Amino acid sequence: MIHLEHLIEDTLAICATASPTGFEHQRAALIAARLAAIPGVVPELDVHGNVLARLAGTQAGGPPVVVAAHLDTVFGPEVALAPERSGGRLLGPGIGDNSLALAALLALAADLQRTPAAGDVLLVATVGEEGLGNLRGIRGLLADQPARFVVALEGHGIDNLVTGAVGSTRLEIICETAGGHSWHDRGAPSAVHELARAVTGLAYSLPPAVPGLAVNVGTMSGGTGINVIASRAFLQLDLRAVDPAVLARGEATARAIVAASPTQASVTLSIRELGRRPAGALGNDHPAIAQAQAARAAAGLATAILVDGSTDANAAFERGLPGITVGLTRGRNVHREDEYIEITPISGGLAAAIGLVRSLASG
Repeated sequence: MIHLEHLIEDTLAICATASPTGFEHQRAALIAARLAAIPGVVPELDVHGNVLARLAGTQAGGPPVVVAAHLDTVFGPEVALAPERSGGRLLGPGIGDNSLALAALLALAADLQRTPAAGDVLLVATVGEEGLGNLRGIRGLLADQPARFVVALEGHGIDNLVTGAVGSTRLEIICETAGGHSWHDRGAPSAVHELARAVTGLAYSLPPAVPGLAVNVGTMSGGTGINVIASRAFLQLDLRAVDPAVLARGEATARAIVAASPTQASVTLSIRELGRRPAGALGNDHPAIAQAQAARAAAGLATAILVDGSTDANAAFERGLPGITVGLTRGRNVHREDEYIEITPISGGLAAAIGLVRSLASG
């Protein structure tokens, strides 16, 4: 039985607990305490900082179905967290991404403890899912132990099933030179000017050279003053694709563009890797998709649209495992302080998620 009011209470409490990427310990402690309050559930904290709960099935043997919801948010400690319920919505930074999914993980633990699934299920609240966390928590977990399948829970996206894992390669490109005074040293190379040459190639030559690749120069910075020839500048480059081969070609081409960028002898361009997310896809004929659609139908939801995304499920494909991401409700303004989610669809979203996990755990 789904207790919606309990789920809402948990969601608001989780959202009110700060959890920036790399500093998830407070929220992890809250999740562990809520799991421990469920009779028979014994939470664990692994070496990566993940919170685990193992729910034994009625039929022993075989690796578990892993169900993951990430602990971290994109918001730093300076962001005020005062989530609230207003009308038919829950509002707050990270309320849907991913406070609701963590609350659903607690509900799933209670449901499976009350009525075990056929096979084992491992619930995990993961660290390092957002940004440059590089899926550290789920990747560490899957490296440590076997799994049968990975289901990632997200608060948003109830109308979709994420079956394609958008991989990413993040690079920092640094330009360095001597710099100087804008008048007395006029004509000397500027790190900002030289880096701008590389940006032109990356932004306008790279995408058509590698079809299927998304390219974004997310940040660019450098210099120390308006009348100072910049001695150092850098940019951060995000490359994304669903096909691992496309992502690899994109990186190789980006590195070649930087290497070929015209510079003066006193200028150096270097590249530093910031992070990677594995790419992959669950084939459209994989039985898990039919199982997910059947669970949705049983919960009164329409057939889901199959889409691509970047979640904890990406890590499954890196290990040769199948993975899928399910959403729990509708909402807007993800990664903004005015994020909100709708209450009414939550019961159906959670019922569909529980039904899918039970189906996957049955064999």
